Amino acid sequence: MTAPTPRDIVLVMTDQQRADLTAREGFPSDCTPTLDSLATSGRWFDRAYTTTPLCVPARISLLTGRFPSAHGILGNTGYDDPARGDDLIDVLNAAGFRTALVGKNHSHLTPERLDHWIEFSHFGRVPPTAATGTDRGFDDWLRAHPGTTTTPSPFPLEHQLPARIVDEAISWLDTAGPDDRSFLWLSIPEPHVPYQVPEPYFSTYGPDTVPPAATTSEVLAERDFSWRYAGKLAEQSGEAEPDVMARARANYVGMLRLVDDQLTRLVAHLERTGRLATTLFVHLADHGDFAGEYGLMRKGPGLPEVLARIPMVFHGPGVPPDPRPSSAHVSISDVLPTICELIGAPIPSGVQGRSLVPLLRDPDQTSGFSSVYVEQGHGPPYREEDLGDRTPGVRRGPDGRVAIDTVNEVTQAGVRRMIRSDRWKLLSLADGTIQLFDLSTDPFELNDLAGRPEHAATCQKLHSELESWLASRDVRA
Repeated sequence: MTAPTPRDIVLVMTDQQRADLTAREGFPSDCTPTLDSLATSGRWFDRAYTTTPLCVPARISLLTGRFPSAHGILGNTGYDDPARGDDLIDVLNAAGFRTALVGKNHSHLTPERLDHWIEFSHFGRVPPTAATGTDRGFDDWLRAHPGTTTTPSPFPLEHQLPARIVDEAISWLDTAGPDDRSFLWLSIPEPHVPYQVPEPYFSTYGPDTVPPAATTSEVLAERDFSWRYAGKLAEQSGEAEPDVMARARANYVGMLRLVDDQLTRLVAHLERTGRLATTLFVHLADHGDFAGEYGLMRKGPGLPEVLARIPMVFHGPGVPPDPRPSSAHVSISDVLPTICELIGAPIPSGVQGRSLVPLLRDPDQTSGFSSVYVEQGHGPPYREEDLGDRTPGVRRGPDGRVAIDTVNEVTQAGVRRMIRSDRWKLLSLADGTIQLFDLSTDPFELNDLAGRPEHAATCQKLHSELESWLASRDVRA
């Protein structure tokens, strides 16, 4: 029996969303009820990973099905011409879909390649002149508050970016004719910094109700210089202050609920208009956020689970419901070949991702998905003596206020490669160091087992698996 083919596709990408801060993974604060419902009535993966925990390279991996070392974009700048074959938009255009981006781009896509384009950044509409009235006032306020706000946003919910993005998305979806097939990339630029929420989210999700982080900045002393430097940036900006950090984490969780509530509106609209049953709904993030772990917010150094692992949900035609998470190890690079197979389109040349369709149709299928690979950084690692008098990632405004960018030449220096298989995670660092962690007992990677004789065989096996992944990155377009 042939599986049904989706008529429409809604690909929801959130920016910097942790995979574990959700009730379906045991987080006590119920901040993603709609996504949890879609996950447990569709297919979800709790071993899904980005290709690299950085916005642009991960987004280009989503669109091209290639790892950063193959598409050539390793940072958040200079990304207009990645090495690629046909990307997701090429595939969908060729298949007769009308296409739209509503939200954050931060990839090589350009407006003329899609039928509809409404762009937002972390600070509002792009260009800023596209916003008017109170929306424009909110965008101006965001630019003036780039970090953590310790009081509620003075702008109500309807002016928040997720609400405006969903408004625009619904308006475009409703322009479809009876024979149209639509693809929407709904790209929400939150829960990324600025960490801010209006009421009632500010009060509902406060430091007294959101569980504290499981780790503190004390563990940074045992990490390499890139981690310690991120800790220094947090201190310089004031973000490391306990009250500020607790509020930032609470705001982050509040933002998760705000986003989820807006996705509730979208799903309800699809259901009300009779389109939900024929729509493939996909949710994932480009990468995670420290959200208070290790005394840090945002992203930056290393490949910890809180940055590398992402939420991933498929719901709709051809996806039989199963409340359990899949035990397969999957990647953001797998989305393109999966959509290709679901719509009956050929997978473009040079794609490194793997179609997840066998996993979507059979909940117990995991063959071929016993491990997943992630990469980060470039060149040799940074040393403290390399800094001199410079402070990469620090900007001082005219008023003397410090603004930080945790993605900088220090935190991104040094090649790091990672493999996850079952309970185990192995890291290979630029200096030749190997690290091994048992995620079942050590989810925050505090206890390196690589040097212990009883784990030598596991290390060797995972290192061989990593070498296989590295060999498979040789793309021939």
